[in-house]
Amino acid sequence: MLQIIKGILDLVYPPICAVCGADWDDGPLCTSCTSQFQPICPPYCDRCGEPITLGDRHVLCYRCQTGPSPTYDWSEAAYQYDGALLSAIHRLKYDGRKSLAKPLGHLLALSLSNDSHLFDPPSGKTDQPRSYSFDLVIPVPLHPGRYRTRGFNQAEELAWEVATHHGWPMVTSSLARVRRTPSQTALSHNQRAHNMAGAFVVTDPDALEMRSVLLVDDVLTSTSTVREASRAVMEAGAARVCVLALARSV
Repeated sequence: MLQIIKGILDLVYPPICAVCGADWDDGPLCTSCTSQFQPICPPYCDRCGEPITLGDRHVLCYRCQTGPSPTYDWSEAAYQYDGALLSAIHRLKYDGRKSLAKPLGHLLALSLSNDSHLFDPPSGKTDQPRSYSFDLVIPVPLHPGRYRTRGFNQAEELAWEVATHHGWPMVTSSLARVRRTPSQTALSHNQRAHNMAGAFVVTDPDALEMRSVLLVDDVLTSTSTVREASRAVMEAGAARVCVLALARSV
């Protein structure tokens, strides 16, 4: 019966890729689009994970050389935030194409399985590999007003795929966004940090105490959002916080 219904729907709404519009009957994202996603490769800044040009003296980006260290242990993004992936994320977030979350989240989960460089020191300068065993997965929360407008949290949808793929529990009730911050698009790094100050609170500290937490978001830009979120989690007593995102502006 399900196959009959699917066949009727395919006649009325022919299956196409949600990003490029090409005929595609194997989910909302075609292989032509995913083949255009550009992985982010090392070296990275040892503190924030920002891609860098590795010189002889420094393994830190300029921001981390001149400013405070982030409160998370490391941050990584799987792909560059441009081209087909940028379009896919925009379709997901702003056009309500929630079905894209599953294939995009699956790719994010696989990046932890297949890209071994994600678990090595970003600079390759030490012999201590980074652990990727986590007690909890926490998606970066939306403000309730924005959640009501959008109808879902794209970070939560991506985090669910990562958590279920690796067998880590996901919690959404321990971290809340209490300030609806304005858009950060036109702001400088310092302005973005000020804009995000106090935006997150931990609502259940006991759930985070001495836990290893993977914080998941869709896109990293200035990292102001995840810095503030991870600060709240660490101050609540977490043992460590690491950040994983689908895409990063480079």
